Amino acid sequence: MWIRKLPILPTIITLLCVVIMFGLGIWQLERKAEKDIRLAQINERQSNRPYKLFELLLEQTVSNKDADIQDFPVSFSGTAQMDSLFFIDNKIVSGKTGYQLVVPVMTIAGDIVLTNFGWLRGNVRRGQLPSLTSQVTALFSNQSRQFTGVVSYPSMNTMVSETNIAFGEFPALLQQIDIRQIKQHLSATGFLTSGKLFPFVVNLSPQPDSEFVRNWQPVVMSPDKHLGYAVQWFGLGIAALTIYLLSLMKLFNTKNNKEN
Repeated sequence: MWIRKLPILPTIITLLCVVIMFGLGIWQLERKAEKDIRLAQINERQSNRPYKLFELLLEQTVSNKDADIQDFPVSFSGTAQMDSLFFIDNKIVSGKTGYQLVVPVMTIAGDIVLTNFGWLRGNVRRGQLPSLTSQVTALFSNQSRQFTGVVSYPSMNTMVSETNIAFGEFPALLQQIDIRQIKQHLSATGFLTSGKLFPFVVNLSPQPDSEFVRNWQPVVMSPDKHLGYAVQWFGLGIAALTIYLLSLMKLFNTKNNKEN
């Protein structure tokens, strides 16, 4: 009988809020578990020596899974195409806005590997791309050299829309590393007539005295933060339920006093 005396609207709202809060807490715990697994995978794979590119591609072919070579250290030889630069916009390091520089590297087989050279600080004028020093361009232009880094499959933000449709015009400013868009740009220049573009990016290893910042963060939010958010959501759910029960007890006591 006491269930019929419950205030309908506050009860529904409270239960709905508690269910949502506990659901968000469970979701944060699941995210923590995913991050723990990912970090363990990164530590395991990057503790190995850098693999040759053909070794990883062979392993990928055997397993038939594109993500199998994610986070593996890799080294390969090729020629950086410094006349086909991609600047990735809105990258922030230490509170400063800048760009990541992605450069296609042509291997001996004629295939293209996208290499992320790292972060460069932007100019004072918005929209003006940073210029590379003559030392950098002289080092990479028309020379075959060794590249070492970590394989990364770029994640796509569906909320970001690409506006650069001037395919083949370089340097190209992109909002994110979009393999499909980059392929269209390179196809317009004729780079992909004989070879292919691999669907991943190699984040180059940090080097001393480099003008590029390469503090790669494959996992942006740590598992501990997810745990903290889970505790907050569970705490809010318990607090909401406690306040509801206390209010309910006060309401029933008031009604009983009036009836007596």
